[in-house]
Amino acid sequence: MKNILLLMTLSLIMTGCSLIPKTQAPEPKSTISWEEHQAVIKQISHWNTSGKIGIRTPDDSQSASLTWNQNQQAYNISLKGPLGQGGATISGDQYSSTLEIPGEQPLAAGSPEELLSLRLGWEIPVKDAQYWIKGIPSPSSTYDLTLTDNRLAKLTQQGWNIEYQSYVDGNKASLPKKLTMSREELKLTLILRNWRIID
Repeated sequence: MKNILLLMTLSLIMTGCSLIPKTQAPEPKSTISWEEHQAVIKQISHWNTSGKIGIRTPDDSQSASLTWNQNQQAYNISLKGPLGQGGATISGDQYSSTLEIPGEQPLAAGSPEELLSLRLGWEIPVKDAQYWIKGIPSPSSTYDLTLTDNRLAKLTQQGWNIEYQSYVDGNKASLPKKLTMSREELKLTLILRNWRIID
């Protein structure tokens, strides 16, 4: 259960429609500057994505399918087995967060950070991670970054190391397709097969 909740947290991590296809031709080099790219991504606040998320620790390795919907500050994240087995959902907004697992009473808190601290005893920077998953730094703190073709290749922020292996290009934006987030002995891998930007 701990792994399910952690996966869900970093999913928050990792907001007319523009569908980015499952398959893409080799990625062309970006023709816009990093500043222009970052400005476009910052405007994306209503979106959904689906794919797979994995977690690796020194003692275990697990994965689950992921469906994540976000509209401004409101989010709904769903995980399904093998890790999720019967399924689990975390939802909320800037005021509250609720975890629902079949067979258990819903658990509520004022924020996803508080919810996970109560359940796991871990401090996870959910508010920062929701920027990282879109391929930009969080505005909350200082950071170091490395760019490739005017897109993030590596980012270090809040003690986390984020590496971007590939992107997928759509009509409105270039968004991460595969990335890893690691801190100390914990490593998360996200493979995002579908992104949909909603106006």
